[in-house]
Amino acid sequence: MKKINIKKIIRVQFFCACIFLAGISAVELWYWNVGVGWTDGFFGFQTLITVSILYCLLYIFFAKMYHALSIGKYRMTDLVFSQALSFGFTDAIMFVSSFFWFHNFRRIHITYFFAAFVLQIFVAMVLVYVCNRWNAVHDGPRKIVIIYGDEQYRGLIKKMGAYENRYKIIACIHEQDNMIAIQKAIDEAEDIYVFEVKRDIRNHIIRFCRRTEKQVHVSMDVDDVILLGFGASHFFDTPFFNSSQNDPQWYFPYIKRLADIMISSTLLIIMFPVFLVTAIAIKAEDGGSIIYSQKRLTKDGRIFTIYKFRSMKPDSEKKAVLASKNDTRITKVGKFIRFCRIDELPQLLNVLKGDMSLVGPRPERPEIARKYERDFPDFSMRLEVKAGLTGYAQIYGKYNSSPKDKLKMDLLYITHQSILLDLKILFYTIKILFKVESTEGI
Repeated sequence: MKKINIKKIIRVQFFCACIFLAGISAVELWYWNVGVGWTDGFFGFQTLITVSILYCLLYIFFAKMYHALSIGKYRMTDLVFSQALSFGFTDAIMFVSSFFWFHNFRRIHITYFFAAFVLQIFVAMVLVYVCNRWNAVHDGPRKIVIIYGDEQYRGLIKKMGAYENRYKIIACIHEQDNMIAIQKAIDEAEDIYVFEVKRDIRNHIIRFCRRTEKQVHVSMDVDDVILLGFGASHFFDTPFFNSSQNDPQWYFPYIKRLADIMISSTLLIIMFPVFLVTAIAIKAEDGGSIIYSQKRLTKDGRIFTIYKFRSMKPDSEKKAVLASKNDTRITKVGKFIRFCRIDELPQLLNVLKGDMSLVGPRPERPEIARKYERDFPDFSMRLEVKAGLTGYAQIYGKYNSSPKDKLKMDLLYITHQSILLDLKILFYTIKILFKVESTEGI
């Protein structure tokens, strides 16, 4: 049997096992909370089946969002954490639904939900370990060829080096090398990465890969990202890209603003104890100011004042210098609140005021933005939408991602704005809050 078939079987079996676990969890949780026979009235067998199906659909929604079912593609710890988030959110929704069903929390046994969650994580951990190991037996490192036109391809090599069990680079070839040599290398590879290659050479390589049925990954430039947001028009017998085909719906800005107000005000109330403790800790450490304010850019280049909990020593940012890893300017309290992202919480006030949105490109300082624009004139395109507390570049990039890569990711968001995408980014932000590498300095 071919390796690819075995890997597909593993993925299908893992998916089925997870759905079975979700279905059984729903039945047990509902049955023990109801405490009535399996076939009596509304709390009978049919209700249990209905609840189980709805629970499974919710679980699949969160599992897809957090890539909890992507066996063989992520580390075991990442998959287990994604499973924990998927089951956790689904259990929470079921808990709230139970309250609306009974209108009485006394009939709902929270201990069963907690015990079920612990058991779910344990079983999911076993499933992930077994299937990941099984997949590893049939999935050696994939042979990679990198065809590059820019010396920054070395950064790509470094990133692949962190996953040496998945990638084996067999050749790195410059775009100006002999095309016969490039085609020969492609024949020996399983995946081809085309990085910053001139358009005519890139298109030739893509066509060759299609003919030879090789999987090809092509780096995007800004023009490619913009075109991704275009639709196709067929008014004539010649197809055209149409920029208006993928514009946000007319109601999107209103729903987005309403969500910003409701969520930010709710979080400000809920997080008030955290605000209070953080303020006391910052003041107690060095007696300096609690809140740090700074000028930032938002939609259409408007300058506004952003608020943060101060995490650096007083007067540390007289010059516009980005924080670095192990920066000596960061205080002891600052290290903790940066690690936990608590320093960003006062920006909820900016969201409530309308300076920012919950989702959008992160606001940049005017002087740093001008510096980036000298190297990347398209950097100003980020200002087509309101700045955000979190964004596409925050969930798919890192703090130390290059400005050019951040620009591309922000443009991906701008060209695909929707309510569903905003929800996805908000939910996925919860996951990256626990990833240490996303808090590292440059």
